[in-house]
This record gives sequence, C-alpha cells and structure tokens, in this order.
Amino acid sequence: MNTGTYAQTHETILKNGKELFLKEGFERANLREICRLSGVTTGGFYRHFKDKADLFSALVEPAIQGLQAQYSASEKLCFTVLENSGIDEIWKVSAEALEDFVSYIFDNLEAFKLILCCASGTKYAEFTDWMVEREIKDTYKTYELLEKKGITVRRLPPKELHMLTHAYFSCIFETVLHNFKKKDALNSMKTLAEFFSAGWRKIFGLQDGEK
Repeated sequence: MNTGTYAQTHETILKNGKELFLKEGFERANLREICRLSGVTTGGFYRHFKDKADLFSALVEPAIQGLQAQYSASEKLCFTVLENSGIDEIWKVSAEALEDFVSYIFDNLEAFKLILCCASGTKYAEFTDWMVEREIKDTYKTYELLEKKGITVRRLPPKELHMLTHAYFSCIFETVLHNFKKKDALNSMKTLAEFFSAGWRKIFGLQDGEK
C-alpha cells in the first residue's frame, strides 16, 4: 500500500491515472486498476477525487484554462488591430496567434492528447465544438466591426460557418492526433494560415488592401 503523504499519494494517483487514460481512454480505464497501480484502496482514492471523471478533469483543466487565457489575449489583440488597422494586418496577427495557440498545445501535449484522443465519455469530448462555438462568436463580432468601418462583408449561413470553422480546428488538432513533432506542427500552421486566410478573404468578399 501507498505510505506517502497526502500530497505524494495525490501526485501518484494523477500520474497513474494519466498513464492509464492515455493507454486505455477514459471509458475503458478501470478505477480499480488506477487504485492498484497507486497503492490505494478505492476508499483512499475517494479522499482525493470524487470519481474517475474528477481525476480526468484534474489532469486536463489546467491546460484548458491556460489555452483559454491565451485565446482571450489573442482575441483582444486581433479586435484591437481590426479596429485600428487595415484588413491585411489582421491576417498577419491571426497567423501569429495560431502559432502561439499550437505552441501552447505542444507545450502541454499529454493533456491535449487526453482531451483530443482519450476523452470519450467525458464532457471534454466536446472540446473541439467548444472552440468552434467561441470562434463563431468572434466571427460575428468581426462582421460587425468590418461593417462599422464601412467594409462590405458577406455573412455566411450559420451552418456553413460552423462547417468551415470546425474544419479549421480539425486541421489544427490533426497535429496532435497524428503525433506531429512540435517543429513540424508549427511549420504546418504556416500552410494552414495561408490556406484559410485566402479562403476567408474569398468567401467573405474581402479585398487585399482594404482599410
């Protein structure tokens, strides 16, 4: 049995839970096996976590909160640039924000492997859709800002916008699903930014050089 301090036992459960979730996925990972590996009884486990889902949350929430904070900072910068500069500048800033986004993911890779590959059966299985919905809200705000600047923009039907935004995030997360190295993932984001920027320009009816 585990004879460490509460903090040591807590970290042991986190470590073994992470390893088993990565190997088996949330649904197949067995709580009794996590307890066995950690040298605790199920009663001992419940002194640290409410249930298996609570353990999974403890492993991924810090990374998600960090990503959301970074996203919020990039979001604020992008809207500031959009209000004060021309259209061309926003594509540059967005490309840089995308690289920062992916860099953060790869700096917290095991957490995002859990989220993107192992989360079936948890609320985190909806993570991609959470990001899509947030990006869609930003797109609607972008429409409004452009129109206030006197720039005509084509508003996509909601289902089309969701489809394209989902495709965008799916491309980003493919780098995790297919075990890219960080350097390769960042290089691929340059291609992705060029591809989607050109596509958004076209479908929104935006011209290069508009102010």
